[in-house]
This record gives sequence, structure tokens and C-alpha cells, in this order.
Amino acid sequence: VLATMCGTVGKQLLRCSKLVEGTRKAAWSHLALGTGLILNVLGGPVLEVAAYGQAPQTLLAPLSGLDVLWNILLVPYTLGERASLTQIVGCILLVAGTALTADAGPHTERPYTLDIMRERLLTRSALTYIAVEVALFLLGMTYVARQPIGCRRRGFVLGCVAGGIGGNLFCMKAAASLISVTWAGGLDYFLQVWTSNPLPLIVAGSAALIGASSAVLLAHAMREFDATMMVATYEGAFVISGCASGVAVLGELDIVSPERRTLYTLGVFTIVAGVLAAQHHDPHRPSSRGFMTPVDSAAATGVMFS
Repeated sequence: VLATMCGTVGKQLLRCSKLVEGTRKAAWSHLALGTGLILNVLGGPVLEVAAYGQAPQTLLAPLSGLDVLWNILLVPYTLGERASLTQIVGCILLVAGTALTADAGPHTERPYTLDIMRERLLTRSALTYIAVEVALFLLGMTYVARQPIGCRRRGFVLGCVAGGIGGNLFCMKAAASLISVTWAGGLDYFLQVWTSNPLPLIVAGSAALIGASSAVLLAHAMREFDATMMVATYEGAFVISGCASGVAVLGELDIVSPERRTLYTLGVFTIVAGVLAAQHHDPHRPSSRGFMTPVDSAAATGVMFS
């Protein structure tokens, strides 16, 4: 939950950096951009590593949907954006789907060892999933490159690509769980496991690369499109990707009953519906009044930047 709050603040700062760019408050742009990137690259991920080392990915990934809720609650006061009724309904669906997947998903898991890491990551199912994700990423970026800047379809695909990459948490999950288990066995055991085989370091490096790539794409998306639409799109794709990779790569739903798998799937489809609704935009309605500095916010007045 703390990680989602940290992520929300970081995303809104990225949006703020664009709104004040080229104005009298340009210094805010650089400060907001730097702070937003730090929160999205370091702040949130550090908290996520601590969390994912203690619980299944398919249980925690849906909680990222809370980011949408925090964003809807804050943007009227921080960015001056007003959510449409359709976007509010979409956010409700996102939160409902998040709750359903978190409840129906697995609540326990076996302690991670090097053998379990190898067993789960080097399977036909895992490698097929990774190949599909790479293909979708290439198709998405090709589409984005061909669309004009500011196009809503470009924004939707860019948000989905950024969230889809970031949601592939299986490398972070495997690395965080192995760190937790090996550290509990003492420093000698920790060093033995992490230096005797290159797989843990490869997995940890891949997790860092996935996180950094997602953060860079998110920074571009948040500076180009309004936060209400982009946060919902990003987090929806993040949750779907996180749930899918937890199932296809880590096999975390193998231990739950068929009834709970059905409920889990229903929750994921509810999240998809929420994403489609939350990224809705009314072209006849202005989406933002501009960035409110702390002084503006305290005075309850927004400043319009054109």
C-alpha cells in the first residue's frame, strides 16, 4: 500500500513537470521531474522488493490498482484535473477487480531456493510467456512511433506498454524472495548462493532493467497525457501483466482451487473493463486547469498554464 502511494506521488510529479515547463515556475519542472523519477525508479520499487519477498506475486500485484484510487482522490487538488463519470466508474471497477483478485489468489507459498528459482523460470511456459511479451512490446512501440504526439490512441498504447513491462514482476519476485530466504540463513549462506551460480544475478539484473525501462516510458507518458487517463491505463496494464506472469511463469495459481481460479480470472477481466472506462476522455471537456504549487493549493486556487 505504501508503495502505491509513493508511486502515485511520483507519477503526479512527472505530470507536474510538464505542466510548468517553460513558465515562470520552470524551476518546479526540474524539481518535479527529478523527484518523480526518483520515486518511481527507487522509492516505490524498494518498498515493493520488501513486500514481494514476503508474499506471492499474484496476491500483491493486484494491489497496484490502489494507485488509481489515490490518483482520482488527489488530482483535483494537485493537478486541477476533473475525472468524468465514466472514469470514476472505471476506477471503481479497477478497485473491485483488485479486491477480488487479491482475495481469490494464493496467500501462501514455498520458500524460494536456487532450485525452485530454476524450476519456475526455466520452463516452457515461462519462456513462451517471455517471448509473447517481447513480441507485444515490439508491436506496441512500433505503433507508438507511428502515431502523432498527443494522440489518445498513442497514449493508451504507450501506457499499456509501460505498465505491461513494469508488471512483469517475476524477476523481482524471484530475486526478492531468494534474498529474503538466503539472508535468513546467514551471511555465509547468502554469499554462497549468490556467487555459486550466475542465475540469481541475471534475474536480479533483469528485474532492474525491467523497472528502469518501465519508468522511462512512464515518464514520457505522464508528461504527454493527463494523469487521470494515464495512471489508470498504466496501472491496469501493470496489474494484468503482474497477474498473468505470476500464473504463467511462477505457477502461483496451481495451489488454489478451481473455484478460486475462476474468481481470480473474473477479477482480472473486471480490471480490464475498468482500464477501458478509466482512460475514457471527453474531447469537449477540459481535463486540467494546471499545476497547483503548495502555495496555490493552500489558497485553494489553481494557476492556468497554456
